Amino acid sequence: MRRIFRPVVILLSAAFLAASCLGDDDTSDITYYSDTAITSFSLGTLNRTMYTKTSDGKRDSSYIGEVDGSEYKFYIDQAGRRIYNADSLPVRTDNAHVICNIGTKNGGLAVIEYKNTAGEDSLVYYDSTDSLDFSGAEPLRVRVYANDLENYRTYQISVNVHKENPDSMNWHYFDAYEPFTRLDGMKAVAFGGSGDAQDRLLLLGRSGGETVVYGIDADGRCGELSRISGGEAYATAVAKGDSVYATTGDGTIARSADGRAWDVVTVAGSVKPARLMAAGERRLYGTDADGRMVSSAQAGHGWTADDMAADADGLPTGSVSCGTFALKTYGEGERVVMIGNRATGSHPEDSVAMVWSKLEEYAENSERHSWMHVNEDNGMQLPRLEGLAAAACGDVLVAIGGRGLGTSHAKAYSQIYVSQDNGLTWSEDGRFYLPAGFNGTGAAAAMAVDNKGFIWIICGGTGEVWRGRLNRMGWADQKTSFTE
Repeated sequence: MRRIFRPVVILLSAAFLAASCLGDDDTSDITYYSDTAITSFSLGTLNRTMYTKTSDGKRDSSYIGEVDGSEYKFYIDQAGRRIYNADSLPVRTDNAHVICNIGTKNGGLAVIEYKNTAGEDSLVYYDSTDSLDFSGAEPLRVRVYANDLENYRTYQISVNVHKENPDSMNWHYFDAYEPFTRLDGMKAVAFGGSGDAQDRLLLLGRSGGETVVYGIDADGRCGELSRISGGEAYATAVAKGDSVYATTGDGTIARSADGRAWDVVTVAGSVKPARLMAAGERRLYGTDADGRMVSSAQAGHGWTADDMAADADGLPTGSVSCGTFALKTYGEGERVVMIGNRATGSHPEDSVAMVWSKLEEYAENSERHSWMHVNEDNGMQLPRLEGLAAAACGDVLVAIGGRGLGTSHAKAYSQIYVSQDNGLTWSEDGRFYLPAGFNGTGAAAAMAVDNKGFIWIICGGTGEVWRGRLNRMGWADQKTSFTE
């Protein structure tokens, strides 16, 4: 592409002058506008290098695939004179040979700014059939002239390409923390972060007849913060807003904003929880002395009975976790999913975990929904695992656990189980996998997902602390709305 701009301007100017000198009976005026802008930008088909295995599976092989560039929206910031795609093209897409379409206001003339071999600024006429190079360290500069050929605007155009696979996980191993190896039961909770602030991460574990509370910071540093009465208190810990709650050994509810100081929550009314089970944006959930679901919209002070669409015998009583998802069909609301195991002694035949779900609508005059038991014999249920731990991660549920319990023959920590339909079905998902070198031994392990999308896994048998996430969950959202 070397169509120099100067000859084009000369020819166009000559044409305009010639037209103005011709005499005819047409009295209509030709208007040459002084304002212009780039009004649209889109891509054609681009090449992408793909990798696969040879037919014998022993060697890496590559081939060239195609990316439909028209599916990627480009945003035009008229004030900042910037054009870019917020949703980057897939990794290894060739942005050095790009066919693009540039639309201009009032038929403005687009030219490309570039450096010639002498390092001088030059202009090249834009041709929609020529490929452009957007692979440089700096954005490509495009100048658009008004059709009076005097006024122009200059835009910086970026064709962004991911430098990493969005659906790959990166795991980081922190130093093992020896006190974790002495815990024979553990649960992790992440809570309290808002905006750019990182969630606080607590690990609660059973040590003898009490629960020990540890803090884990963003750099994997661990330390003991406090102790709670009752060896089973760790299993009842739930996070809501900027606090974590747990049911202590004497049956009271304790609340903490930092894991160090714990306050007793005064419960009023005739409905009282026997243990905490789950938490959503606005409610705490638990079971009463009869094993039925109850909830509190008053930070644990006042409780009401929840409707259940199935027998309470199906509720989990051990290794209980929960995950929440904002409802896409309502302005205000969420889905709460609760996952856990029934007691081995009373239900030795179970081979799968128990999964319950509840819709919560928060708009004024919304109806209250019942808890639904979503277990179905579909061949894709979550196995009943020792030390089962589950959490919401983005728009899916993830779960890990030790050896199979009851009639489950699942292997300990063989995979991360993933559900894309709120716990109805579970399967292996190639995007999510345990870190290489992870040493899950037995039942004592915990998992939590923080507000940055990091999955934290703590192994009690070895004291290992791991943190990982999908690459896409660490990408910042760019501004895509502008006012002219």
